[in-house]
Amino acid sequence: MSQDVTPPMPGHEPPVPPTPPKNRTAIIASAAAVAAAVIAAAVTAGVTGNSEDEAGPAPTVTVTVTEEAAPEADTAEAEEVAPSNVEADFKVGDRASNQGVVVKISKVVESDTITLARAQKKAGAEAKYVTLKTVVTNQTKASMDLTCSLPIVNALIDDQERRFDTIENLYEVAGNPECNAQLQPGFKDEMEFVYRVPKDTEPVAWEFYPFDLETEPAPTLVDLT
Repeated sequence: MSQDVTPPMPGHEPPVPPTPPKNRTAIIASAAAVAAAVIAAAVTAGVTGNSEDEAGPAPTVTVTVTEEAAPEADTAEAEEVAPSNVEADFKVGDRASNQGVVVKISKVVESDTITLARAQKKAGAEAKYVTLKTVVTNQTKASMDLTCSLPIVNALIDDQERRFDTIENLYEVAGNPECNAQLQPGFKDEMEFVYRVPKDTEPVAWEFYPFDLETEPAPTLVDLT
């Protein structure tokens, strides 16, 4: 049994059935993978950038080499010949006074021998004598024994600020007052203060003050240079 099929009229074609869609699950998975890759790349770039920013440039180390100055050859000699820091109140020829004791140094003599007890006394190979020729005036209120007691405390000072005592038995020095010869107030007498010192000693000052247990020592300095 045959059926008649009527061809479609022009302009009235039957609709084309739609193409079945692709697998939506696969599409979503692909999109998620792409998004994850993009996010990971962005995070990695951010971390890398932050690390570089935090680390910063490597510090620069500068090494300075300083050469030590060579010591001056004349330092030791300069120290040895440095002038004394002693500040004198008077000089040779002045009438230096201290609490009524007045001493005028007229001359400073250096020698290898002195006359002691009417005989020549040698200082020795490595020593010398320094003699201060003075005139002592007693302007105190009591007498004084210049040679056998201690009315005048004194010392010879050199350029190294060393202090030397007089030799013993000054009354045996030619020209000095005898032992226990009391110099009365208002009188004066010649007196030699003698010191035995090393050969290379350079005297620069003489120090003296009256012996007094009741007052603090206040030395007077006489410049010998």
